[in-house]
Amino acid sequence: MAGVSPQTFFRFAAEHHELLVEIYQRRDGLSEAELYALVRRFQGEASPGAAYLVGRLRELGFIDTAPQATAQFEMSRPFAELMASLLREFRLTSVEVIRGYFTALDAQAGEMARATAKEDADRLVRALRETSEHVERMRHDSRLNREEIIATVMRVKSNRDRIPPRRRYAEINGLWTRYLVPLRDMIDTEKAMDASLDRMEGTLAEAETRFRLDGAVVPTIRGGQARVRRMRREVVDDFRESMREITPLYEELRRENLLARGASAGLERIVNRGVASLGLPRRLGLCVWRRQGLFSDGALRAFLLGARRYRPARPRPIRAPALRAARDHLRTEAVEARASDALPIPNALAWLADTYPDLPLGQILKLYGRLHDGRLGRRTFGDKPARTTVAGATLTAHPMRLDAKEAAAP
Repeated sequence: MAGVSPQTFFRFAAEHHELLVEIYQRRDGLSEAELYALVRRFQGEASPGAAYLVGRLRELGFIDTAPQATAQFEMSRPFAELMASLLREFRLTSVEVIRGYFTALDAQAGEMARATAKEDADRLVRALRETSEHVERMRHDSRLNREEIIATVMRVKSNRDRIPPRRRYAEINGLWTRYLVPLRDMIDTEKAMDASLDRMEGTLAEAETRFRLDGAVVPTIRGGQARVRRMRREVVDDFRESMREITPLYEELRRENLLARGASAGLERIVNRGVASLGLPRRLGLCVWRRQGLFSDGALRAFLLGARRYRPARPRPIRAPALRAARDHLRTEAVEARASDALPIPNALAWLADTYPDLPLGQILKLYGRLHDGRLGRRTFGDKPARTTVAGATLTAHPMRLDAKEAAAP
């Protein structure tokens, strides 16, 4: 087949882009009659005949004969991939194909190693070009997989077509099991990708060392190293981004699907076998199943009639506060003023017990804490502990002496 001029190819595509989009949309192919009818529908007044346009479609490689019949046509694979990219309709690349890329990279790494050992620069450059082709294809397919997965997640989330939960889960589960889980095993568990790319990078490093004096080969080797590093980074980023987008939706739909399946199975069993077939008391641990606290309408009516005749009694009066509680209420400002007048105080705890004999122990200790913070003057403590009886309790503590502020040492 003779080569096609890019100018001729793209001019024809620009002039008949609507026709090409329609052919691309016919994924199952077109019969010869359908193709001619489609060409006539998009044929302009100044356009050549339908037979000429069909011939140009075949000559320029836009369409090809379908494998199932000689009079059946479909869009050629290279142009279909170009149309899918232009229309943002991505196809998923299976993990088997990605694993095949790694196998090809291992083979190319061996070829480069042999070329490096023999210092055959031409053979090394050819192997590098083939390696770059595989690396770029894998990087491109990884990015398309990411775009397709994210687009599918957004479409399933929006659910504009009102798809039932079971079908939505089946679609997301297909992506999860056929693409993401095997790719995760390849990246995280088996480390097949890291092993293959490590071998490739090691081979390239050896080649760079061997051909370090060859100014024509070294740039090609370094370009190959950069491509491999970029592909490694972007494949991992694409995988993580895909997992981040699909995991919450997958878990949500999985729970909904399990709940719907369980409810459906339970209702079907109830219809066919009765509610006793579920064995709810045994499954739920219900040791007793009784109806208690139920009453008839007549009993409820009688109770309401009796409530109509109810006359509430006078409430009990609130008791007056106990005298001790009123006496226990003591203003701390008054205590501090009285203590200031009594300075110096040789033993603050004994002074409180003697001054306020009716206060409970807790209140005495609170007042002792107020005097302890030094707000009245200088505090000093005796060397020997002394016993003090407070509210019936005997306390042992070093006596705290309180002196006036003006008596404090400078």
